[in-house]
Amino acid sequence: MAILMCRDIPVYDIKKDEVLSEVLCPFTDVLNSAKAYKTWRTNRAYLKTNRIAEQTVKQAGGFHTREAKRRLSLSDSFWIKHDYDSEIKFDDITPYLNPFSEAYIVKKEHSSSSVPELVLGGSQPKKWGVLSEPHYGVTTFMSKIEYPEQVHAEMLAVKLAKACNIPAMNAFVEINERKVFAKEYHLFTPSCGVINLINMTSTERTLIQFDQLGIGVSGYNPTNIIEAYKKAGVSGDVTKTAIAQIIFDGVIGNIDRKTNNSNWAIFSDTQTGKRTPSHLYDFNWANLENANTIPIKEIVSNIKKSDVLQIKSEALSILKIIADKTKELGLELWRENALNFETLLKP
Repeated sequence: MAILMCRDIPVYDIKKDEVLSEVLCPFTDVLNSAKAYKTWRTNRAYLKTNRIAEQTVKQAGGFHTREAKRRLSLSDSFWIKHDYDSEIKFDDITPYLNPFSEAYIVKKEHSSSSVPELVLGGSQPKKWGVLSEPHYGVTTFMSKIEYPEQVHAEMLAVKLAKACNIPAMNAFVEINERKVFAKEYHLFTPSCGVINLINMTSTERTLIQFDQLGIGVSGYNPTNIIEAYKKAGVSGDVTKTAIAQIIFDGVIGNIDRKTNNSNWAIFSDTQTGKRTPSHLYDFNWANLENANTIPIKEIVSNIKKSDVLQIKSEALSILKIIADKTKELGLELWRENALNFETLLKP
């Protein structure tokens, strides 16, 4: 037996290639379920402890092997149930609620856990640009990018998104052993520390990324993003959300979502299966140093080519909000980008 579960509800029999719940199934192409399941499984991140244990499944046995084969995650509530799990319930094993092996422990008292599924191979919190600045007395770590300016830009991007009522994953940095959240972060906050992303999923809300669904998008084309959300199973009008996300990335110079389909995602309710656009996450290409003209021009060109009048009106509306908020926050370069955006978009 190998059943893909959403919490305690069977959604797909892997061995029989049978969809058991279309509503809760992570993939939407149920007519080609075997292929769709393989795409989802291949592109889905799961805990590093799973992957390490899975490498030794044939040689090892016992608890850790079983843990690995369940493929538990901190991005969603899916897992694979085997014969030996007949009496096991999701709440008993999920890392959302329980320690997950000796190698990775999720402490229940931490309301702000990092999100291992979206960063650094699931092994540790995100660590952007953490060069040592001894006069702040901060213990720092080295990671794949060593520029404190990137910490600064990403934290301010999260703050700006929230100020503009654009749903975004929250974050904090630790400075002098104190957590400074995006809401209180400002232009003159010392640009050092480690960025910790706060998990936006839970046992009630699962994340499904576009690449897991085999959906390819161009992050600079609003029509493409709107269609992708519909293909991913989101119902209702998503024009306002899609436009806000694209415009915001253009203003802050975040080019990562143009071709990275794992940075576009939806939320799925683990009880009803209702799907909605996910919050924005990962602003690691936010740019506070150079004007961002090329992406802006490309986005404007795509908006002007669209036959949907609502796209242009929504774009101008969100640009006004961003321009106002960047002025309030003293983010002059991003304000300049927003005003340039607006000028190019108007007749």
